[in-house]
Amino acid sequence: MATTKIWAVKGNLRSIVDYIENPEKTIAEEGMRSLLNVLSYAANSDKAGAFVTGVNCLPEIAIQQMALTKRQYGKTDGILAFHAYQSFKPGEITPQLCHEVGVKLAREMWSDRFQVIVATHMDKSHLHNHFAINSVSYKDGGKYNSCKAATQKLRDVSDRLCKEYGLSVIKHPGKSPPRLVYLAERNGEPTRYTLYRNVIDRAVASAMTKQQFEAILKLHGFEMKLSGTYWTIKMTGDQRATRLYRLGEDYTGAMITKRIYGDGLNKRSVPYPKPKDRHQKIIGTFRHTKVFTGFRALYFTYLYRMGVLPKNRLRPPCHPTLWEDVRKLRKYSAQIRLLAENKIDTSEQLQAFVNSTQPCMDDLIRERTLIQNKLRREKEPEVIEALKTEKAILTAHITPLRRNLSLAAEIEEQTERMKEKLGTIRQLEIQENSRQRRGRAR
Repeated sequence: MATTKIWAVKGNLRSIVDYIENPEKTIAEEGMRSLLNVLSYAANSDKAGAFVTGVNCLPEIAIQQMALTKRQYGKTDGILAFHAYQSFKPGEITPQLCHEVGVKLAREMWSDRFQVIVATHMDKSHLHNHFAINSVSYKDGGKYNSCKAATQKLRDVSDRLCKEYGLSVIKHPGKSPPRLVYLAERNGEPTRYTLYRNVIDRAVASAMTKQQFEAILKLHGFEMKLSGTYWTIKMTGDQRATRLYRLGEDYTGAMITKRIYGDGLNKRSVPYPKPKDRHQKIIGTFRHTKVFTGFRALYFTYLYRMGVLPKNRLRPPCHPTLWEDVRKLRKYSAQIRLLAENKIDTSEQLQAFVNSTQPCMDDLIRERTLIQNKLRREKEPEVIEALKTEKAILTAHITPLRRNLSLAAEIEEQTERMKEKLGTIRQLEIQENSRQRRGRAR
């Protein structure tokens, strides 16, 4: 199973070749040690090596040859090169075979017009090939067109080579999760994907048919499309839906159908877990209670719905619609702290805060710039040390101002999303209460 990707590289052409030929990431056969002379890695040539192959160029002088091609056709600016990779499933392929497949892929994709360096890395659990492709053709001076068709061809050629060598192929190729989602899942934080998996698992346990499955999800704020090639799911009110196969092998349409009907008539319906009513005795009166309005009231309500407030007291569990927002809790806490400390409840008050903070920060930045200019010219060590101390003090004052302005810029947009989600929750609760009243009437 090989995954592929390609992207443009701007800047210094040497940086990409330095990376893909880094001998600390690659190990070579005995006969390939001479390739350690590539760029600046000759010093340790007796201890390390690299699976590196040049297509239409020599690895030892690849930089010079690629640069010469660019100068020959007068195309030395813009996109300098393209960086691509081909990554294999852990334990599925040997380093020699990995490099062989990579070289074949490079020859079929680019050898007719472009210079390419192919290097195999073994620093991860999965073996992978890196490709550095000159953006300018040595043959006609044309630039490489990295379009959707070319990206699809890269994937198709890689899949065909994998089949020829008896390697596995991805059944459902598609985009990987967004980087923020990937990092959050890796750190065990709640994401939209984990939310979808949880609600699907619970709905499958409760449903006897696909119709019941869809109804349960709709009742709890999720919309599903159970037709077509790919089933999709989204939270009520969202614009974009997620294809279920991206959640994992157990969440394709066929697998969910099998999970629902798999046990036949012996399957028992498991009630969908609902939050229990909680009763709390309040001591005192509301006569002197603070009443918040505007932004502060909205944030407190939102955190209450998330199950964060009140602290050290019984509180309702987080509503499913807000599960994904739990990983943004630090940002919400910082925003509500800013609103509370500055008593901001309206857009006008928020703008007034920005208008008063921005000039202060600008003045401090100008003062720090003057100090930085003095540092460039100063030669006395004692004066330099004093200027650095003064600069550090100014930076310590600038940092919180910049952070507050950043939070203020996000609050206006964030409050609109909060209102939409709270409105969705209220509609779902009204529908649920109406359904329960109809059930009691019967």
